[in-house]
Amino acid sequence: MCGIAGIFQNSVYNYSEVCKIINTINHRGPDAKGIWYNEFISIGSVRLKVVDFDENSNQPFVSRCKNYILAYNGEVYNYLNLKKKFNLKTKTDSDTEIIIELFSKIGPKAFSLLDGMFAISIYDIKNNKLYLARDCFGIKPLYYFKKNKKIVFCSEIKGILETEKNVETNHASVINFIKWGGLDNSTKTWFKNIESLEPGSYCEINTSFKLKKVKYYKLEENLKKKKISSKDIPYIFNELLKRSVKNQSQTIRSIGTNLSGGVDSSIVTSFLGEINPDINSYTFGYTEKKYDERPYAKTISNKLNIKNFSSVTTSHDINNNFLDTLIMQDEPFTSFRQVSHHKLYSDYKRNGSTVILESSGGDEIGAGYTGFIWPFFLDQIDKLGLSKATDNLYKSLKFQNLSEKKIKNFINAGIINQEFYGSSTSDGQKIIDKDCISSSYQKKNDEGPPVYKKLFKSNLLNSQYIELFNTKLPRGLRYVDRASSASGREARVPLLNKEIVEFCFSIPNESKIHNGQLRWFMRKSLNYLNKKKINLTNKRSIADPQRIWVKKNLKNLFLQVFKSKKFKSRGVFNQNEVLKSYNRFIKNETSHSLGIFQIFITEIWFRLFIDNNAYKFQGEKLDNFIDYTNYN
Repeated sequence: MCGIAGIFQNSVYNYSEVCKIINTINHRGPDAKGIWYNEFISIGSVRLKVVDFDENSNQPFVSRCKNYILAYNGEVYNYLNLKKKFNLKTKTDSDTEIIIELFSKIGPKAFSLLDGMFAISIYDIKNNKLYLARDCFGIKPLYYFKKNKKIVFCSEIKGILETEKNVETNHASVINFIKWGGLDNSTKTWFKNIESLEPGSYCEINTSFKLKKVKYYKLEENLKKKKISSKDIPYIFNELLKRSVKNQSQTIRSIGTNLSGGVDSSIVTSFLGEINPDINSYTFGYTEKKYDERPYAKTISNKLNIKNFSSVTTSHDINNNFLDTLIMQDEPFTSFRQVSHHKLYSDYKRNGSTVILESSGGDEIGAGYTGFIWPFFLDQIDKLGLSKATDNLYKSLKFQNLSEKKIKNFINAGIINQEFYGSSTSDGQKIIDKDCISSSYQKKNDEGPPVYKKLFKSNLLNSQYIELFNTKLPRGLRYVDRASSASGREARVPLLNKEIVEFCFSIPNESKIHNGQLRWFMRKSLNYLNKKKINLTNKRSIADPQRIWVKKNLKNLFLQVFKSKKFKSRGVFNQNEVLKSYNRFIKNETSHSLGIFQIFITEIWFRLFIDNNAYKFQGEKLDNFIDYTNYN
């Protein structure tokens, strides 16, 4: 894990400004710090040493030809193969040097050859050009601010805000989130003129400061059409993931996994344990048994003979850690689960593993969300006819233990989400009652629902693609990156290997959803583990006790915000309607908490980042912050 930053501007020395930026993101790389600069650009880096301890690998890194400067965040797992293939001469054993020497040799074509997670900045001294690049699936973050003839880039938004003090709110992104369910669904952020570089792309910037953007990787153009026997699919997936875990286990530091007890994390932990018996696993849980993952994780870790360490989050911990989590994330998150994630890393910051394998991406590439059953049904209509497809739909929903009422709601949600993807939950509930949003705010800022590309003939593949590149996974990767980096740790995601993702998008739908079972081929792959058979059928599907806490434990905090003059005068929400909606939520046992939570976190975000300097409130409790900001 590292952090990068820079300012590109004609005839301006920005050394001191970049110093401020990298100090702001120092948590990402506590082992080394460096800056390279001239009259056009200042580039900075903070480094967490995970591949080698060699000081010569510190960044910014100068190429052998002295014409290129590199600052880079991430890991490239095939760097030794690239070194051999292109006969690259190096003085270090780092992947950093391989990247810059490969770029020196073949230019931007180098980005498409890198297998890993990365955010890269390369400055061409001779031609005075800046290149920014991001990995295929957006695992590593890269943000940039462009205004007039100035580019500021950084691994985190907070670094840009350190030097650009008067950045305004991007209200279109706010309305996209609270009305249409969009979050990290595009390159836009909640700050005007601050954008995220699109995954699988690079941009070239010259002294005219026009951004030439190039998409170097397109998933849809890399899918193999070779037919594979359905019985072989679980085995092939198993082998691909085993290889990916092996490649991503290379480190000089301690390594472990975050283990939930689910399919993905159990397989990853098993493979890592075979490669390196001296690993630890980490799990967060809750005192409320219904939502607690610890028993499932403990069962798996015992079977694999791997140590498991746990972190417990209570509503009291939410009060203590909510603001710090939001400050580290820079933009809103969607549940208290993210506070638990940050706390897990924080609890083992000193004595835990430096490198952690996370299992992000499994639901997206394997069709693991309940909502995927609807597009799968639409595909089956074309293939099997309406009658047979409908029979299969009801069997699948019954398999998911949905009642008749919930089945009806699910069907309604499926229809709505095919038109306005993500605006309803899978049980058919609107995320936020639009009456809760100020009509004048909507009129001024609503640009309509997000429109997503539909590149495949298959409805299921289109839905998977949207979740992979536009909705759930982008926000999930942000959560993973900030939670790990906040504690100076590196998170790796072996499921998001190009070969694995392309394989999962190439196999038949029926291998993903089979007799109502989601991610069928992944579950079947458990049969090929070299350990005792792992039974995961009883794992819970409810993520956390957020609904209980919002109704009871944290009720006073929500009411203090919703009833305040500050909330009313914000002009984003209709206070009376929000209070009515919250009261309905409290009385309804089956209603979801997502909409209420989104209203709450949006207001807290405004108070932190727009009304105040957010970083002055690090370590502050949520209740004290609400008391203070209600009157200031």
